[in-house]
Amino acid sequence: MSKYKVQSVTLLDLVNDVRAGRLVPDAYFQRNLVWREIHKKDLIQTILLGYPFPPMFFSRGKIDVESMKATSCIVDGQQRTNAITEFIDNKFPVNGRFFKELETPEKETLLKFEIAVVMLDMPNDSPDVLEIFKRLNRTANSLTTIERLASEYSSTEYMYVARLLANDVDLNPPKDAAEEEDWKLDPNLPPELIAWAKTKKPSSFEDLISQLSVFSDREIARKVHLMYLLNIMSTLLGGFFNRNEKTTTLLDDYKDFFPEKDNTYELVSSALISATNLQIERHSFWSTKANFFSLVVAIAKRLEVNQNIDYLATRSALLEFAAKPDAEYTLAAKEAVNNKKERQIRHQRIATLLKG
Repeated sequence: MSKYKVQSVTLLDLVNDVRAGRLVPDAYFQRNLVWREIHKKDLIQTILLGYPFPPMFFSRGKIDVESMKATSCIVDGQQRTNAITEFIDNKFPVNGRFFKELETPEKETLLKFEIAVVMLDMPNDSPDVLEIFKRLNRTANSLTTIERLASEYSSTEYMYVARLLANDVDLNPPKDAAEEEDWKLDPNLPPELIAWAKTKKPSSFEDLISQLSVFSDREIARKVHLMYLLNIMSTLLGGFFNRNEKTTTLLDDYKDFFPEKDNTYELVSSALISATNLQIERHSFWSTKANFFSLVVAIAKRLEVNQNIDYLATRSALLEFAAKPDAEYTLAAKEAVNNKKERQIRHQRIATLLKG
């Protein structure tokens, strides 16, 4: 049984611990920040009214007996902590006033507000930390499918290849990571997998989807683009399928070893470079999620059999088709776009537009 105790922490201590690095809000298992400003304001209003809210969960981590310090991390409460620190830093107003505009007594009352905290006594490499995180996020504001999968398969090769392609991994941990417990680096990642990743050229995916505006900032925060990449990989490995079916299967099949990681990474990377060379315009026909997905898959399948692409001729064909797409393709790109049949229709048509 995990050791824990319930205690209270003042808002002032919470903010100071985060600023001093004694409390890590973005541990390796955490999702991205997804709260909108309306949620942040609602929390601050709750605190200003003196009302309680559900407890946060912190994990104390290992104690460094030499420095007499311990770095803790937030297991549950990341979004709330971010909302509090941003309000204190005057990032947004509540009831028409920023923190700096509150009267001194109001500031003191706010900073003295006590937050209930469940303090877990466990190190960052304890499997219980990740398990508790997943269980706490099964309720309100629960993890999306991809956030859950990213957490569950975080240290597997298949997920790691997708994250590397999505530019979602940190290959340069802090210099002092070896000297003290580092909550931001997944302790379950095999060192040889990190070493492998460092030999790869950076993927152009992040720059490309930003340039084309394929995903909104909120979709990226919820890791929608990561599932998108996983589905591209899974399509190249196993053919077309409905929604995320094959991806969930392959994540489990390759949870211990992904023998095709080199070929898959290089193939997807090359397809993304080719897509960049086509100079697709932002907010255009080919920058929608469904069309861009099918275009990247079609390019990758062409490259896989060593067929080159004439970018000028292909761009011309793509623009001509976009100006007047046929009815069958139009329907497949607008309705049930993640179904196997619709993906196949789009692929078959795009394959004829790629010139070599």
